[in-house]
Amino acid sequence: MFTLLKQALSKKMIHPIDLYFGNFVAQKSNIFMLIATCVSYENRNGHVFLSIEYFKKNSFSSIFDKKILKKCFNILGKDVNWKKEILKHTAISNGSILTPLVFFKKKIYLYKMWKAESNILKILHKRYNPKINKVKCAIILENLFLNKKDNIQKIAVAISLINKITFIIGGPGTGKTTIILKIIIASIKNSKNPIKIQLSALTGKATTHLNEILKNNIFDLYLSEKEKISLPYEALTIHRLLGIQKTSQKTFFKENNLLNLDILIIDESSMIDLLMMEKIFYAVSKHTKLIFLGDHHQLPPIEPGCIFQNICYYSKDGYSLQHLTRISKLIQYRCLKKQNKKKSNFISDKICVLKKNYRFNKNSGMYILSNAIYSKNIKIIKKLFNNSINNIFFHETNSIIEYHNMIEYISLTYKNFWEKIYNKKEIKEIIKIFQNYQVLCTLNESIFGVQILNQKIEEAMYKNYMIKKFYINEKIWYVGKPIIITHNNTYLNLFNGNIGITNINKKGIFQVSFLKENDRVLNIPINVLRDYDTAWTTTVHKAQGSEFTHTFLVLPNFDSQVLNKDILYTSITRARNTLHIFATRKVFLKTVLKNTDISNSLIDRINDFKS
Repeated sequence: MFTLLKQALSKKMIHPIDLYFGNFVAQKSNIFMLIATCVSYENRNGHVFLSIEYFKKNSFSSIFDKKILKKCFNILGKDVNWKKEILKHTAISNGSILTPLVFFKKKIYLYKMWKAESNILKILHKRYNPKINKVKCAIILENLFLNKKDNIQKIAVAISLINKITFIIGGPGTGKTTIILKIIIASIKNSKNPIKIQLSALTGKATTHLNEILKNNIFDLYLSEKEKISLPYEALTIHRLLGIQKTSQKTFFKENNLLNLDILIIDESSMIDLLMMEKIFYAVSKHTKLIFLGDHHQLPPIEPGCIFQNICYYSKDGYSLQHLTRISKLIQYRCLKKQNKKKSNFISDKICVLKKNYRFNKNSGMYILSNAIYSKNIKIIKKLFNNSINNIFFHETNSIIEYHNMIEYISLTYKNFWEKIYNKKEIKEIIKIFQNYQVLCTLNESIFGVQILNQKIEEAMYKNYMIKKFYINEKIWYVGKPIIITHNNTYLNLFNGNIGITNINKKGIFQVSFLKENDRVLNIPINVLRDYDTAWTTTVHKAQGSEFTHTFLVLPNFDSQVLNKDILYTSITRARNTLHIFATRKVFLKTVLKNTDISNSLIDRINDFKS
């Protein structure tokens, strides 16, 4: 086999790049194996590209082993100009023509990712000259913030009035919810005519939160009855808003059929992937203002492309002098933010970073630990291991006994929940009690994953006489069983992430009750339900955008690819009052110290879009 390959190489029957990519059968554009590998790699790392170094380190041929490949490369010679050879291949270009792959600055992109990133950068680079009444806006901001100097929230609202596209970033408790309310008020007060404002987020859980804040009585303080006509009616998931089809991912609202909106505010924007961001940009008209809010330290999106995080990278560059002058006129004092001297202001001018925490004081355990995770502060981590951080408790899981103790501890935590059920309290009250507690996992599989932990917790509750199991359609059910919806169902008004509690109605029918907007309870018979899982535990990804009074984080007792500081940070910041961490010291410490790949493809491409 090797002799035949050697002859093929010497007679130039096989292109070096086909060998490099593992395409030994066809020599032109048979690169499906490469594309599959690219997609797999992107989903694991959130990138939109692969570096040349990746291919040098990873051989994905199922035909030849690495030793044979090494010999093949020796035949080709060490002086091969890979950049030149790569661009010779019919499946690769520099992006100027349509090819499956694009080669740019030692990185290989899937064309759709390259194009999406290009489109987003072009839209961000477009100049926007706001036509606003500066005096009127200054008065509005003065009334909203009562002359508080150096108020970063005031600056955030001012930037949203100036910009067409704005990114407001900050951790839990930095006032993002307050800013949404005040942006709505400022935008309505600033407009002479009624305007259309839409709130949105990626998940049903996040939109539920947005619908709750719309009930805030702050609107009564600032808006007249006539102005209240412009208040957003209902928050929608991005998928519903854009009319994204489940199978094809095509959107109903796009370039030739635009959403009729004046302002679109999107919360939990860290979940937005590259292709989704492109869809959002192309679904709105030229006059629509886009305002993205989120925490760039949270987990990246499940789909490829951490576009929100990549954009937020430029927050440290500061503002252009022109932008600083505009802001100062609106807030009526000199804006002391850093001046941008790196010529990346077409992105940095659109970003506002919230740093002051209004929820956690500096002595809060959640605040201390979440900061320690990102700064890799080993002294604080050691305090965690010694249980010396307020309201945070570390439990070792080094043995089978400690694992069983963890299951027992978690199951007994729900004692108050079961008492409410036994005392036949209102289902609304029972659901709210359950929502105070949440067990978070980083894995789906293994004994530390969602599926097995759900079973183990159920078994422990059964042994402790908390539940009475019986079978319906060959599935285990019991009064009090929590379930989580895993796919959107618009007909039932249920969306991915919604959690309900099983109960029996007055007619003796088993149903699951969900708490919806305005404290409304939605009851669905269990034989109608589809696409759900037991919800004693859930993944950190699904819990993103939620908060719980008492949170339990279960980490595996072995190192895993999914473990990194982002997942620890996101888990910790889900906790409101207390946090219990079940892990081994070795794995936790290794996760904190693990170096994550922070490659940002915008860094290579921004020079083409300099202001």
